[in-house]
Amino acid sequence: YGTLKTGEPNHYWFEDKSNGFSEIVGPAETVEKFPLVIATKYNIPMLLDQAGTGRNIKGELYKIDEQKLAHLDILEAYPSLYTRKIIQISVNGEIIESWIYLMNDFREELLKNNYLNEYSYKLLPWDPAYLEEKDGSFLVNCIKKTKL
Repeated sequence: YGTLKTGEPNHYWFEDKSNGFSEIVGPAETVEKFPLVIATKYNIPMLLDQAGTGRNIKGELYKIDEQKLAHLDILEAYPSLYTRKIIQISVNGEIIESWIYLMNDFREELLKNNYLNEYSYKLLPWDPAYLEEKDGSFLVNCIKKTKL
């Protein structure tokens, strides 16, 4: 749904065969609605773990092995930043279950953002300067609820 899709800035994570197997299955859409929002000053797309709110999300489904999943977990800072769940998606006319990365324990004000059904770097470019601050704490401080 985000920067990993074909033509998006992080798609090369799927193209790199040295870190596991990946193969595109096809365009996909979530069966349930979720809030896909753009967050932070860097325009990062984030899918909030709030099933039933938002829109059906369009993306791509990939068949991957455990090595590729572990590699993608690095990009998504799983489990410290993102979580992942198995949800139902529609792909090629079938409903199947698939992993998806979601932001849990997020600040409630993110639900006030506009909800997208699809992300495109061409329409809302994310700022690569974000990578300079990706130390694990920047997004946590911006997105996660404050712990008391």
